Amino acid sequence: MTQPFKAINWNQIEEQIDLATWTKLTEQFWLPERIPTSNDIPDWDRLSNEERELFNKVFGGLTALDTLQSEDGVRVILEDVRTQHETAVLTNIQFMESVHARSYSNIFSTLCTPREIDDVFAWTEQNEFLQYKAHKIRDIYLNGTPIQKKIASVFLESFLFYSGFYTPLYYVGVGKMTNVAEIIKLILRDESVHGTLGYKF
Repeated sequence: MTQPFKAINWNQIEEQIDLATWTKLTEQFWLPERIPTSNDIPDWDRLSNEERELFNKVFGGLTALDTLQSEDGVRVILEDVRTQHETAVLTNIQFMESVHARSYSNIFSTLCTPREIDDVFAWTEQNEFLQYKAHKIRDIYLNGTPIQKKIASVFLESFLFYSGFYTPLYYVGVGKMTNVAEIIKLILRDESVHGTLGYKF
């Protein structure tokens, strides 16, 4: 006889961390269109060309890593879930990684010309250091053991993302680009929850 299809039951939870993580993720839901990044245009116009290039490359790098996580990272971890609730949590995280990548495009479209945006994305594909990081993590996702994939995910969700947040948080510390930094703070808040999966692993 065929195994019956099992509906997810949130009233019977095997691991409480699944419910706690789901609750936190849904409480924190946001979309980038709600943040008025256009208010930062006067600050952007006062930045030097070098500062603007720095911002663009930082956000280009973060977009690349968020894309990797949404397209490959969560997908491969889903292959080894233990509970249906874990699946629900991970698909929520996968969606939010796409929201994060969309956020950076929202910033670009507000502050940059189409040519500048194209240049940023071309840079992400050509920068050897960024490509090294992306390929290193992706190789583990495609060829690693289940625990190696989970470790790589936690590393990506923590210090690889966090190091990219330094620039916008530095500028908000000196009173510049405050709305862009608001998006980064929301992403940082999400990543702090995504990284808690390490406790479960």
